[in-house]
Amino acid sequence: MTRIKALHVASFNGNIGDNANHNGFRKRLIETLGREIDFTNIEMREFYKSWNLRDFNSYDFINLCNNHDIVVIGGGNFFELKWDYSYTGTTINIKEETLELIKTPILFHGVGCDIAKGASQNSIEKFRLFMERITSDKNIMVSVRNDGSYDTIKKLYGNLFDNKFYRVPDGAFFMESKKYDFPETKNNYKFIGINVAADMKDIRFNSEVKDCISYENFINGFAIELNELLKKHENYQMLLFPHIYSDLGAIYDLLEKIEDKYRRTRFVVSPCLTGKGSEEYIFGLYKECDFIMGMRFHSNVCAIAQNIPTIGLCSYKKILDLYREVNLSDRVVEVNKFGFENFLREKIDSTIINLDNIRNDYKRVNSNVFKESVEFYDAVKNWYKNKIER
Repeated sequence: MTRIKALHVASFNGNIGDNANHNGFRKRLIETLGREIDFTNIEMREFYKSWNLRDFNSYDFINLCNNHDIVVIGGGNFFELKWDYSYTGTTINIKEETLELIKTPILFHGVGCDIAKGASQNSIEKFRLFMERITSDKNIMVSVRNDGSYDTIKKLYGNLFDNKFYRVPDGAFFMESKKYDFPETKNNYKFIGINVAADMKDIRFNSEVKDCISYENFINGFAIELNELLKKHENYQMLLFPHIYSDLGAIYDLLEKIEDKYRRTRFVVSPCLTGKGSEEYIFGLYKECDFIMGMRFHSNVCAIAQNIPTIGLCSYKKILDLYREVNLSDRVVEVNKFGFENFLREKIDSTIINLDNIRNDYKRVNSNVFKESVEFYDAVKNWYKNKIER
C-alpha cells in the first residue's frame, strides 16, 4: 500500500506543547488511515509578518500543497482574531482565490479560536466569511480543539456554524513519551513538577479586572506556598519545566523569592528543549513527578493525558475551559485572584493524600476523551477516502 504524503503547517520550534500535540495527532491519524504517512513540516512562523519567509498566496505554496496527498494546518492557536492585515482576520492569511487553486484536501486540525488578546469587528467579520467558505467546501474539513474554541465561535456567531465543524481533543491527549535515564531525578526525593509562565502579563494579570492581582503578587504568594510546602514535606523536591524560552524568566523570578536553603538543594530545572522528539523527553520527565502544577495549556493536557495528577494554575481562560470540557473543574486554582494562596494550599494538601484516587479519575477522563475522538477520526478517514477515490 502506498504511503501518504502530508504537508503539515504548524508550529514545530516554539512551545514544546505544540510538539506533543503533533505527536499524538499523527499517531492517531496513522492508526485511523491505516497507512504510513510521510510528513513535510512547514513552520507556521515562516508565514508571520515578523519572519516574512513564506506567503500562503504564492504559487510556491499552492504548488507545494498540490504535490502532496493531504494538507494539514494545525493544531495551534491559529484562529486568533486580532490580525486586521489578514484576509481571514487570523494568522492563516489565505485568499479565497488561493483555496480555489489548491486541489489537495485540506484538514484544519484542532485549531484554537481565541479572542482573549482582542478581536476587532473587522477581523470578526473576515473570519465569519472565511469560516463560511471553508465549512461549505467538501475539499476542506475543519475542527477546533477542546479549549473553549467551540464556545468562542458560538458566542461570536450564534448557530451559524452548527454541525459544520468538529470539536476534537487536543492531539497531546494521545501523545507518547519515553523513559530515559533522567539525570534530573538522580536523588532520593519524590518530585512535584511546576510550570510557570511570564508572557501575556497584561492579560493573565489584568489590573482592570476585579480582584485580579499583579504578576509580582502571584510570584511572591506562590513562592511563600512552595517554601511552606518544602518545610512541611521534607521528602519532596521541585522540578521546574520551561515550555518555551520566556518561561525561563518566570522560573528566575520564582527562584529569586525562594528561601536560599531550598533554592540550592530542593529545586531542579529541566532543559528548555524545542523541535521533534523534545516532547518525548520532557513529558517523559513529567511522569517522574507525583503531580504537576502548570500554568500552560499543554502542561495540563500532557499531565492529564498520562494520568498524572494536576493542579491547574489558571491565569488564562483557556485553562478553565480545558478543565471544564473534561469535567475536572475542581482541579483548578485561579492564581491571578486575590487570596489564591489559601485555595492553593488546600488543593496541594488534598492532592498529596489523594494521588491514587486522582490518577484513577484521570484514567476515566482519558477513556472518555478517546471515545469522544473516535467520531472525529472516523470522519477524517471517510472524508479522505472519498477524496482519493473521487
